[in-house]
Amino acid sequence: MAVYLCTCGTSAAKKLFGQPTPFNAAWVAEHGGVEAAAKAIHDTFRTARMDDDVALKRDLSAEIHSLARMGVNDKDTVVLFSSETADGQACAGAVQRYLEQVRAGIVCRVEVVPGLQVTDAHAFRTQGVLNFTKAVLDAIDANGAAQCVLNPTGGFKSLVPYTVLIGMLRGVPAKYIFEQSSALIPLPMMPVEFARSRLEPLRPLLERIQNETAIPRAALDQALPSFEEREILESLFEDQGQGQVSLSPVGFLVWEELERPTALVPFLSRRALDDLLKIRATEGTAPDDYIARAARSPEQLAVGKHEPWSNGLFWLKRGEHTRDRYLVSVEGWRLLVWRIVDHDEYDRLLTESRKRDVGARVAAERRVQYAPFIRMELYED
Repeated sequence: MAVYLCTCGTSAAKKLFGQPTPFNAAWVAEHGGVEAAAKAIHDTFRTARMDDDVALKRDLSAEIHSLARMGVNDKDTVVLFSSETADGQACAGAVQRYLEQVRAGIVCRVEVVPGLQVTDAHAFRTQGVLNFTKAVLDAIDANGAAQCVLNPTGGFKSLVPYTVLIGMLRGVPAKYIFEQSSALIPLPMMPVEFARSRLEPLRPLLERIQNETAIPRAALDQALPSFEEREILESLFEDQGQGQVSLSPVGFLVWEELERPTALVPFLSRRALDDLLKIRATEGTAPDDYIARAARSPEQLAVGKHEPWSNGLFWLKRGEHTRDRYLVSVEGWRLLVWRIVDHDEYDRLLTESRKRDVGARVAAERRVQYAPFIRMELYED
């Protein structure tokens, strides 16, 4: 069972576009409102077949065409993200009617996105795209990323890059039919990750904007004092006028990712950097790979916990019959690696810890023996 998350436009009314009275919101009003108009639009293609290639291109909407190519069936769920305009809602309703007719048992619903419209570019950018992003993220969270497929074929083409970015960050495939093509194009689901160490210091600022909706531009300029930082991070913010800024859709995505309990960023102490060179020479070890995996996966970190010490320190054991051990702690978004030792030194340290609080001693010697901690990916031997 798949959950298809579809942008939805007005191509369902393609047979009405050439009528003397153009298809638009006024046409919907003249035909009795959204529900009545949806039925009238549906009647123009209700007999078209989803398994007919000619009908898919000539008679059926972009949303139906793409769903047919994806193999939508009666056990699936389809969410149609509609504009707030009457014509957009009527077309989404017509697509819903058709899918429920030809795929009995399918779950199909229309979700109207406030701010998605064509008359106010500022509202589209600051409200529509942001509300669309939130709605898609809510749907992914409700159904699980593994169940979802993003389908940005219909509707506003300017939503495609945001849809693709959501797919990259959440690990959700996106599929698309280009214009009059019949080929289904999978959009790349690249393993994108944020540079969390660069963005984490912005967390208080992003949280403030999220809580207050908008903040003075001066507060943003103070948080990003350098021109280079402002240039790089400007896309996270949206100018609201009157000296106020809010989160852009990209900024909201960043905030969502920072809030999710996901990967840690590994940092190595001075001593761990020296240890790393020695352990790399030990047969059967792969310390760089293991540290990276433990930082990326909370489950891997939990499984590896072997011997707790005081002051938040604990040992990681890579697995049974392995010789390498890792003394670590977690500070916010950072995984600090204090020592990397072989089994013999680990046993010696454990024996010593039974006589006195070695964890307290290590913590007390942090500034002299271990600092500074260097981000692992920046370290080059």
